[in-house]
Amino acid sequence: MVKKKKYRDIDLLMNPVLFDEDFIVKPVEIAKQIISTELQIAKGSKPILSKQQQRFNQLIKKIENCEKEIENTKTLGYELDAFYKKNIIPVEKDFGDACFVWAKVLHEFAIPFKLTESQRDKLDSHIIELCNIALSYIEPNEEQKVFYDSYSFISYKDKIESEKQDIIDEFHEFMRDEMNVDMKDIPFDPDDAEKTQEYLNKLLEKLENKKNEDRHNWQKQENQTKTKKQIEKEQQKLLEDELTKKSLRSVYISLAKILHPDTETDQQLIAEKSELMKKVTVAYEQKDLSTLLKLEMEWVHQTAENLQLLTEDKLKLYNGILQDQLNDLQNELYAIKMNPAFLNVSSLLNYNKNYALSILKANKTDMLGEIEQMKINIAAFKKQPAKKNTLTNYLKDVELEEYADDDDFGEFLNNLMSRF
Repeated sequence: MVKKKKYRDIDLLMNPVLFDEDFIVKPVEIAKQIISTELQIAKGSKPILSKQQQRFNQLIKKIENCEKEIENTKTLGYELDAFYKKNIIPVEKDFGDACFVWAKVLHEFAIPFKLTESQRDKLDSHIIELCNIALSYIEPNEEQKVFYDSYSFISYKDKIESEKQDIIDEFHEFMRDEMNVDMKDIPFDPDDAEKTQEYLNKLLEKLENKKNEDRHNWQKQENQTKTKKQIEKEQQKLLEDELTKKSLRSVYISLAKILHPDTETDQQLIAEKSELMKKVTVAYEQKDLSTLLKLEMEWVHQTAENLQLLTEDKLKLYNGILQDQLNDLQNELYAIKMNPAFLNVSSLLNYNKNYALSILKANKTDMLGEIEQMKINIAAFKKQPAKKNTLTNYLKDVELEEYADDDDFGEFLNNLMSRF
């Protein structure tokens, strides 16, 4: 019996970035040198680390690990996708075609025989299952579409339209639940480029209106009587903003002193510092405190002793920026895993390369085995003279395998529930 597809089924996550066909993952620019063990605040014989110091060390380590995971995931994605296209897709096509051939052989074999209603139902059900399995791997030709339509309650054309509508409905549900924007009243046909553009324009318009509405509500709320807690929170925010402004200038001045080319005589160091000073100046002019802090941590705080001298206020500021950086990296990692370029292998990106390849190879071996078994079945069914019990025995085997699959799943559920 041909088993149902085990691989390539992934949940459609309605992320707007997935709808951009020119989507390319854009890595967050990070100063690689700053995320190292040298940056961690050392314990040693020093006093017990404060919460901010502990948080600093934790964030540095998480950022380091996340950066490595991003690079490893991208590399793994490209390698697995290349392997998939070269080794799996050709086998999938052969497998899909073989399913249709086997289904047609069963259909033709059964024509001369009078089957019971139960036998006919089992045969029809098995044939349409073979067709559906095939369609999960290949785009059918006209002959295969006609054969599918002769057994299915819904035509292939209507099946595709239904699946397309399911995707549209899922997207509308996402926009309503996650973005609080109702798009259901706006017609959308992804196969019509002009209507798709109109839909996108209306979507952007609704999103802008929602943004303005949220801003209006926020301003309205701001104008209402504020509680003591709200006032304290605003004052704290003002203090943090002021600290950020002061830090921006202080970091710039400290870096300007240490990186100024005139402090060096070595030509190579002069060239290096000149390039770095340009980056510092650009970051200061753009009020890019994050970049300045990264450069400061790299050049000024090169040892644990210097880091130990950081004030709690400055550590808190650093930790806030490092947390933002970590959030950006985690979002980037998520985007990589959801990148349509890795659609065929996305479910394998959480594994190491050898294990992921072993899964792909096992899937390939399984499909080749299924193809070989279908060839054996086809040869057996084409032998003359044709006998009815050849078909009825096969249908019994199919039924037994289905029961076995159900029993395996039931045993799995029982084992799972026994743990609780």
